[in-house]
Amino acid sequence: MRTASRTAEHVALFRALESRRGDGLFTDAYATRFLPTRYRWLVRAAALPPVGHGIARLIDHRYPGGPRMSAIARTRLIDDLLTAAAPEQVLILGAGYDSRAHRLPGIPTTYEVDHPATQAAKRRHIADRPHVHYVPVDLDEESLASALNQAGFPHRRTAVVWEGVTNYLTEQAVDATLRDVVAATAGGSTVILTYVDRAALDDDTEWHRSVRRVGEPWTFGLDPLAVPGYLAERGLDLRGDLSTKDAAARYHRDEPAAEFYRVAWAVVR
Repeated sequence: MRTASRTAEHVALFRALESRRGDGLFTDAYATRFLPTRYRWLVRAAALPPVGHGIARLIDHRYPGGPRMSAIARTRLIDDLLTAAAPEQVLILGAGYDSRAHRLPGIPTTYEVDHPATQAAKRRHIADRPHVHYVPVDLDEESLASALNQAGFPHRRTAVVWEGVTNYLTEQAVDATLRDVVAATAGGSTVILTYVDRAALDDDTEWHRSVRRVGEPWTFGLDPLAVPGYLAERGLDLRGDLSTKDAAARYHRDEPAAEFYRVAWAVVR
């Protein structure tokens, strides 16, 4: 992949639209910066509540699997889990256009790991800050442990966020990354990751077709029933696992969201 991630761009659009709502689950003032012109006018129009709700309904109709609300619900849930973890530092894997280091109050030193192309695109649109450190790495081709070591990543109690990434990697890359995370962080660290139910990988929905069209097909999934054991084998104790549909319900939102798209969180032993 030699250009910035298109799926990261779409998630930024969903976050920008959510931030225009008066009853939004969060406010991400940075999301619009990462959007091309063709999307920015949508976000500006969404400032009018009837228009904003209409745009959301059009997206949900076009992609009935619920990618918009799934992205929104997982964002809010991860925000809450990250805040509750109260870590000494934060590690964001496959950061894309994540702006938590800039928008969440009191967030500590943050290391953002991502593909060099996406990271370069992000840094053109958001100002560097002293507490944010960028670590360029392709997790399908390079070692996370080596990249973190070169970046001087301290062995401390960490909150690790791995959002919207595992389903685009190989099984070997996911395994190696989790093992590297456990080795690089102190006991008691929190690891928050999203994944898709393995049973959904072969579904032929418009959501699936759209990610294939932009050259970012889903390649990895997990059986939710097997997740506790899978994580335990890698030194992690599962603390929770919610579908984005259930996460949306937790925040009293009834728009379409996916049962197969999930957020799990665990603690390093």
